[in-house]
Amino acid sequence: MHVPAARAAVALLVALAAVAGVTPVAAQSADQPAWADDLFADLQDMQPRYNANVTDAEMNFAQRQVYNQLAGNAVNVYFVGTDVVFSFYMRPDGTLTDLRQSRRDDAGLKMQMTRATAEDLVDRPNPVPTFVDAVQNGNVVRQDGERTVRGVVINGEDGKLVKQATWTVINAVKGFL
Repeated sequence: MHVPAARAAVALLVALAAVAGVTPVAAQSADQPAWADDLFADLQDMQPRYNANVTDAEMNFAQRQVYNQLAGNAVNVYFVGTDVVFSFYMRPDGTLTDLRQSRRDDAGLKMQMTRATAEDLVDRPNPVPTFVDAVQNGNVVRQDGERTVRGVVINGEDGKLVKQATWTVINAVKGFL
């Protein structure tokens, strides 16, 4: 008699632990600043404009090679100086899909930008040339003793060693291209 009761108690504890484990995740997304919700809505509105223009985007050979390294990847977008992270998947043709207001565990790349850079992109009728330029010229800088980025900086996500190595090389040479 004690064994079934003990199993039921363990099952109840496991169920309660699972529910308790989910609660903080939901609270984290609710803790995002109001601007994050507005920016995410603006990014959702920008996505069709981006996708409509990306296949016709004018890029030189070097820009196209950099862009091809981004295509076909899940990407986490980190907004520098905040805890806000969005994500998307870039199809092999360069179009954006599966935009999320959260980090993806399966992302191979991480993109860093400021909120101002993202707001500039969403305000453009055709955001593709501005995005390509922001990636081409993106770099990490120190401003008032704080680390920030100008433009868009892309690296391999933590634990993705090949992508980290690839983007380290790209970031080192892209300013010369």
